[in-house]
Amino acid sequence: MITWKRIKLENFSFPKIYDYKKEFIRLEEELPLGIRLDKIYDTVDKTKINWLNTSEGNGLGKEFISFVNEFYNSGVSLYLERNSLIEKPIVVEFNMDKENPTVVDKNIIVAEPNSQATIVFDYSTDEGVEAFHNGFTEIHAGENSSLTIIKVQRMNDISQNFDTNIAYVKGEGKVNWITAELGSQISGSNFTTFLDEVASESNLSSIYLGDGHRKMDLSYSMIHKGPRSISNIESRGALMDNAKKVFRGNLDFKRGSRLAKGGEEEYVLLLDPTVKSDSIPALLCEEDDVQGEHAASAGQINENQLFYLMSRGLSEREAKKLIIEGAFRPVIDRIPLEELKQIIDSEIERRLVNA
Repeated sequence: MITWKRIKLENFSFPKIYDYKKEFIRLEEELPLGIRLDKIYDTVDKTKINWLNTSEGNGLGKEFISFVNEFYNSGVSLYLERNSLIEKPIVVEFNMDKENPTVVDKNIIVAEPNSQATIVFDYSTDEGVEAFHNGFTEIHAGENSSLTIIKVQRMNDISQNFDTNIAYVKGEGKVNWITAELGSQISGSNFTTFLDEVASESNLSSIYLGDGHRKMDLSYSMIHKGPRSISNIESRGALMDNAKKVFRGNLDFKRGSRLAKGGEEEYVLLLDPTVKSDSIPALLCEEDDVQGEHAASAGQINENQLFYLMSRGLSEREAKKLIIEGAFRPVIDRIPLEELKQIIDSEIERRLVNA
């Protein structure tokens, strides 16, 4: 039994896990030589995959990671050979329905030096399905490699979502995270990046929307170990009805990370007085010559903006939707799939206008 005090999740236990029988990998182009993509349970050459190197990062907690390791029913392993390039995104789609209500996905991505790829994970549910997702994604980015990982969670109001993501970045490598938290009744999401060597870099851009009685725990951490490492966390959110959210952003400069730079900021719009928003930005430092900045702000929609838009014929909900879309747009525009952008826009409109 697990108790999660931050979002008042008491006596939680994992549900029964069923096989996930749907196809979940979609390729926009044939993969070039030197790239191996498998479903996680079909991986043959395990010597190229560094399995679950979680000695440093615990993500949402050892219970959640151990459960994935023991009971995973889906996920991918991706190996990029040195100097390889995937031009179009790899899309991994998990749709939970009555026959496939649970997804426990284990994803391992290894990028050798000078390789590059974009991977999109999309989690969705059919209406009326009480779905469950618990996932773990581990990234190993080699020297001068570049990986962009996009995660969109748009599960329904009676589902549960838990997701741990950990990356290890070598010298001059880069990992970009883009995440959209738009659904599920309870959602716990953790992104931790270890910037292990000189000039390693990671950027995290997130949006979240909480409505109804939704509860969210968002934890983003950048662990600087290498000199001249760079990180940035940018989070934009909106809360309405009785939604509750906890945001924890951590910049941790370890000894040896001289000349490292890190920044984090969160901006959240509070649409109703009944919402609850806790923001806990933290800056930890064991090294002298570093630069770290953190900021968090929360406020209501500007009344002048709202009045102006409503004077042009928009309803109050339509005007609020336009303002929120404007705040979210810089992050949404970084998603390289037009189809997925439209899905996100439609989901925001459904939640804000048609509620």
